[in-house]
Amino acid sequence: MEGSNLLARNEYTRALKAGQKDYSAHTSKGQRGNLPALDSLINQTHIVAYVKQPQREIPLNSVVGTYTSARANSFATNFMPLHNESSEFASKWVSLYAIHTNEGLRDAISVYEYLWQYYVIEGNKRVSILKYFGSPAIRADITRIVPQLDENDPETAVYYAFLKYDKHGMFKNIRLSSEENYELLTKMEAGFRENIDPNASINFNSIYLQFQTAYSHVKPPLILGDAFLEYLKVYGLPDNTLLSQMEEQLTALLPQLKLIKNPPAEPNLVLTPKEKPPAPGLISKLFSQKRSARVVFAYPAGRTEDNWIGAHEWGRQQMQEKLSDQVHSACIDGLSVSNVYNKLTEQAKGANLLLITSAELTLPALRFSLENPDCLTLVYSRIREDYRVSTYSGRYYEAIFLCGMAAAMSSKTMKIAYVTPKTDYVRHTADINAFALGVKAVRDDCEVILMYKDVLPYQPATCERGLKHAAEMGVDIAYTPRYPGMKINLPPRVFSLVCRIDENGEPREYLAAPQWDWGRFYTEIVSSYLNGSLDILHVIDRGDPNVTGFWWGLGAGLLRFLTSDSISPSNSQLLHFMRSAIARDRFSPFYGPLRDLEGKLQINNEATLRPYEILNMEWLCEHLKVVE
Repeated sequence: MEGSNLLARNEYTRALKAGQKDYSAHTSKGQRGNLPALDSLINQTHIVAYVKQPQREIPLNSVVGTYTSARANSFATNFMPLHNESSEFASKWVSLYAIHTNEGLRDAISVYEYLWQYYVIEGNKRVSILKYFGSPAIRADITRIVPQLDENDPETAVYYAFLKYDKHGMFKNIRLSSEENYELLTKMEAGFRENIDPNASINFNSIYLQFQTAYSHVKPPLILGDAFLEYLKVYGLPDNTLLSQMEEQLTALLPQLKLIKNPPAEPNLVLTPKEKPPAPGLISKLFSQKRSARVVFAYPAGRTEDNWIGAHEWGRQQMQEKLSDQVHSACIDGLSVSNVYNKLTEQAKGANLLLITSAELTLPALRFSLENPDCLTLVYSRIREDYRVSTYSGRYYEAIFLCGMAAAMSSKTMKIAYVTPKTDYVRHTADINAFALGVKAVRDDCEVILMYKDVLPYQPATCERGLKHAAEMGVDIAYTPRYPGMKINLPPRVFSLVCRIDENGEPREYLAAPQWDWGRFYTEIVSSYLNGSLDILHVIDRGDPNVTGFWWGLGAGLLRFLTSDSISPSNSQLLHFMRSAIARDRFSPFYGPLRDLEGKLQINNEATLRPYEILNMEWLCEHLKVVE
């Protein structure tokens, strides 16, 4: 016993030195060197309630202070002691240390929880000893102090979002940076619950504490809760993940967290296919091998020969035929958020290039990409801020501007509709505005109606209802997505079109349409890999995380503009001329001045929008009449 007390006294001396060092480091900067005291931090008149919480393990990293100012003077800010070795305080600390080394400290401490942090009411020395040992957590009786909501204090608004989440949330005392993040976590947890065996016993608090331990072993760029949210997005619920595995995953995820912390002001947009690099010299030719590629296409469930996913498969086949034995390509069908990671791991391991054709599959694909850094991963999506995942899409608005022109050339009633669903998420509006501007470029007296009424997201059949409403308003020409049962003949791989409608809203004549040429695009992308042009994407492994998106348009051949014989030869000639001007970057639909629906000037006189501004457009132009 004497030996253990001597050891404990020696450890107290070390703890005291650690406390004195921390105290001096703070006071030398003019900062407080003692523990924060809750009674000096809060105003009792601004407290709404004291709420008793169930006893549970709490992370010691979140135990940041004590309740009373008198007790605060006994500890430095790192909870190490400040009393000398001969003090009564030191004797009690030493006795507790000896008990801990022999038996363990089992009794729960008592704390107040205030704005996600804990302040000790009883058990300060136990906290000090366990922090000295580097323990991750301690059991505690908790009383939550709820502050009054202050509209001028963003922190309390976020805290009230936490209180709402905490009523039914899986993870206790998780601190996130925004109300939106709590809403997102709630939605994610609903998905987790659907896949959890109701008979399984999962300690969610333990999972979160384990994550905190793993996260403390990397240089954390985000607050703990936000990092945990990003981890859940990519890896899912880690109910059977070892601490060592979690640390490996976090190390791989770290560049993604840094990217979220400091996103680029403006990601790189590749607007045209890059020129091929110079031909290699004789020596390079003699010693280099012919480059080949294994390319994997990933498709969500539901592919048919003539639907949107089928158009990508047509593009893959065209690419394979064009590039022949330089490429071995394959596709993986039937992917969903729940199975994509496992299927990619089984079937895409060792691939050089992975093309994900649905933005919904991005996050599990990101996990695969983090674990397979030699595989370039591209996702069909608007540009995203994901490490090592580039995006590809098309400047759809260019073809839609021409569709607007074709609609104005064909209308007799001078009423034209753009039928599209009203979404509950952010709807980027470059296509809608471009259509309206295309109409006005031909006939300024045309009325352009944005028809949202009764048109539902992900339900193409409801476009029929939108067309009927448009016809009731006197519309004779409409732009609409293709929907099941449409009774007019269309060119292959056309999924939206300008058509003439009758008095009942029934499409009677196809006039014009945009068409995606995935064969051209995939041939260009894979050729760029073969000739080394895509090697630039690997720079993200040699410096700060980068964000790149391929955003090609009419000039690159990714998008085509089709017209039917119903468009007169003179009008077809004008449309062809405008198509060429847009393709050569000699004309932009978004040329000012242009105001939005509220009359706010969005594009100045004689100014044009930059590509990234067009990509992020969310406003509607003044030429539209919205029907909801």
